[in-house]
Amino acid sequence: MTEYHTLQELQELAVHQKKEIWQIVQQEDMDASERTQEQSYEKMHQMYEAMKYADASYNGNLRSASGRAGGDGEKLHQYNASRKNICGAFIGLVMEKAIKMGESNACMRRIVAAPTAGSCGVLPAVLLSFEEQFSATEEQMVQALYVAAGIGKVIAENAFIAGAAGGCQAEIGSAAAMSAGALAYLQGADPQTVMHAAALSLKNMLGLACDPVGGLVEVPCIKRNSYGAVNAVTSAQLALAGIRSAITPDDVIDSMRRIGNQMPTCLKETSEGGLATSASAEAY
Repeated sequence: MTEYHTLQELQELAVHQKKEIWQIVQQEDMDASERTQEQSYEKMHQMYEAMKYADASYNGNLRSASGRAGGDGEKLHQYNASRKNICGAFIGLVMEKAIKMGESNACMRRIVAAPTAGSCGVLPAVLLSFEEQFSATEEQMVQALYVAAGIGKVIAENAFIAGAAGGCQAEIGSAAAMSAGALAYLQGADPQTVMHAAALSLKNMLGLACDPVGGLVEVPCIKRNSYGAVNAVTSAQLALAGIRSAITPDDVIDSMRRIGNQMPTCLKETSEGGLATSASAEAY
């Protein structure tokens, strides 16, 4: 049996079957989609290749149709190259790649929704940066994508991943949780540690409003990808250090659902509240 509906169930399946989390998620995908193991792996590999291509083909000269997005990824690249970024090489690269991917989305480039287009920069930023900085194999990265997918599946089933349903906590928050769990796996975490990395990350995003200026996935969405990615990295490190979330991973997800349902409509992608109605936004 590979069916799971909570992070606890996913963790227990991995432990009881003496398998890695990614193997449980892959088997569930095979069962649900009637794909062979090779077909499932190739599909996920294609996703990762698409992320790599989107990152490699970033063009800092492009601007979105509104003129509000584009070029910041190149600014961060130049800043990182100057070695002035005190965050260090890895975090600096994560920040840069997240912004670049978000801008590519705004400029209508091909990206991978992970889990949504508005949060497309978080997971690629963490995974691509890890591969570059720590010489990981593509096979390891695909396995990490399965781990992320398993976490995302549980969040989508028990809460939501769309800003229109649960605010930006559902988009950037979910992406950060997926990324934290994936990174913890890449660093050798056991199943429990992976789940707590996800929980610690999602906790930091609870209550985050979805308030896009002008109804476009640009401001403040793009920069939130960078913050979400860094949050994922720090959360994974806390979990790997042995720190555990006082609130269980599944209770964190349940809390995100309740908070999202309690949010007023004006803070759920309608552009009728939050930053979207600030004087700065109206001056655009």
